[in-house]
Amino acid sequence: MKKRSIYKQVISLALAVLLMVSAAFYTDVPVNAAATIRNERITATVQASSTAALRIRWNKSSLAQGYVIYRRESVRLPWKRLRVVSRNTTSYLDRNLTSGKPYQYGVRAYRKENGKNVYSIFTPVTGATRPLKTTVIARAVSSSRVNISWTRVSRCDGYYVYRRAAGEKWKQIAVLNRTRRSMADTTVSSGKKYVYCVRAYKKGGNVRYLAPMTQSRIVTTPGVSVSSSKFLDVMKNILYAVETGGQIYGNQVYDDFTEAYTNSSAEHAITIGAGQWYATEAQRLLKLIHDRYPSIWKRYDSNNLLWKDVLNENWSTYKLTMSSKYKKSGKPSTTDDWKIYRIKLIIGCSYGQKCQDYLMEEQIKEYEKEIRSLKYCGSLDSKALGMLINVRHQGGLGSVTRILNKTKRPYTLDSIYQALGTDRYDHSSDNQVGDYWTRQQKVYSWLKNYMN
Repeated sequence: MKKRSIYKQVISLALAVLLMVSAAFYTDVPVNAAATIRNERITATVQASSTAALRIRWNKSSLAQGYVIYRRESVRLPWKRLRVVSRNTTSYLDRNLTSGKPYQYGVRAYRKENGKNVYSIFTPVTGATRPLKTTVIARAVSSSRVNISWTRVSRCDGYYVYRRAAGEKWKQIAVLNRTRRSMADTTVSSGKKYVYCVRAYKKGGNVRYLAPMTQSRIVTTPGVSVSSSKFLDVMKNILYAVETGGQIYGNQVYDDFTEAYTNSSAEHAITIGAGQWYATEAQRLLKLIHDRYPSIWKRYDSNNLLWKDVLNENWSTYKLTMSSKYKKSGKPSTTDDWKIYRIKLIIGCSYGQKCQDYLMEEQIKEYEKEIRSLKYCGSLDSKALGMLINVRHQGGLGSVTRILNKTKRPYTLDSIYQALGTDRYDHSSDNQVGDYWTRQQKVYSWLKNYMN
């Protein structure tokens, strides 16, 4: 039994020696072998980045017995060995780094050949840690402007500025250099909520590494007040210009009188004044002048020839025809001539002009209320609102809804103007405001220039 036990021990020892020799043969490759690690190329890539760490990856080599990881902080500095890892490892997390700083990494595979460690070729990669986050402050200073400011971030190369409107996605609005600490956003709409985000970035190779995301508080731009004298003055000048002013901004003809069917076969009543008040609107204007200035009315209509018609006639079809004699000489001869003559005197006097301005302002407010009640129109800015008020004054609320159905959201002056362009060729409706293209071009230009 003792001999058998000794025999087994000898056999086990021999097998162990054989295994060790085999292992030595496997890890020590002769130099004339067909495969050598020298011809392998290990390419590193940046897999992830944070403010204090970088994770790199590299391609695996079947010949490698392990990998050596190198790092340097500048191309002018020598490489430093970071770590030696096993042959099955293909990524490494480098911790405790400085924020907003570039680093370059290289990885070499190694293998023992003929008793010496032999290393592969390598392709380095440059990455950067992310900059620290900043603090963002946003303040709405008007219905069309929000001021944004932020704290400085060290070692960054610049800043990305983002904005998100209520109900919408984030939108990049600016890329600024590292010296900037503020900007003004003048592309906002009135009466709308916004959130802003500023992210510093650092360049690393061909990549910009962004700081963590931080948001401002919600800011709300003030709504446009159509009672403001500026808004009302611009809209009056526009509407008067396109109606009676020869499409000259600020020009108007207060004593204008237009017979039925002159502008359109669908206009069955007279139209009067600088704002071209038609039918019952004309009646409304005359009643306003009479009620506000009865003595002035009595001066021009002493026997109530006109006033009886204002009270008793159907103004939706109220017609007056000017005689050829009156057209030539300016002297009334028929009853209709005298009524027209009195209308022109009443609306053309200074008191009639005041009432026209007042009525126009009231209508602008009424139009604004109608338009803002429509879907997606509650936060229109002054320019977009102005264009829709122009459409409403020309073609009615139905024209406004038709144009909006063709307009891409969000509704802006430019998107509404583009929809008006398509209205020129869409004859599914008889009332095509787009057909008056010269008018729409003028209104668009005036809103751009005067509605600030």
